Amino acid sequence: MKLLTNICAATLALGMASSASALIITDENNPYVYLSNGQSKTITHDLTDNGVPDNYSVTSAELKLGFSDGLIFGDIWKDWASISGDGLSGIYEVDGSHLFGYDFRWLSVGAGGLGSLNTSGLLEVTVTALSGWKNDFYWKTSKLKAEVVPVSVPEPGTLALLGLGLLGLGVSRRRTH
Repeated sequence: MKLLTNICAATLALGMASSASALIITDENNPYVYLSNGQSKTITHDLTDNGVPDNYSVTSAELKLGFSDGLIFGDIWKDWASISGDGLSGIYEVDGSHLFGYDFRWLSVGAGGLGSLNTSGLLEVTVTALSGWKNDFYWKTSKLKAEVVPVSVPEPGTLALLGLGLLGLGVSRRRTH
């Protein structure tokens, strides 16, 4: 029984040592475009040019969008944008001082966007200024952050450890009988 316990402990330790962890991959796009009254702009984030390893899968992603007001010192009217794309949708306030800072929006990428990232490595994002008086702003930044994990594929080492464990079970069973 002690032999069986030692074999199981060794197998577990080796299996844990060989497991890979998640990676964070980013892609930044700076459209710096002025949008007003119904105008829109579409950009594409491409994770394939930032080293996503083969046999990895995107499990979660978030998008950070940066906006500033169209006027130098801002205005008293709120600016609104429609944000859409695979796994993205919503209407958001997008103010921020042109000189003094950004208004950032963090969006979680939904299942449709994760599917697109896993099949093509691409995510399209469209920002549209909603129609209205004084609805103008700059879309300055867009940063995609994706967590990728290895796709679980049995490796020869894992299969060898499984075989060794089964052999140990067989040996310990023979000794007890």
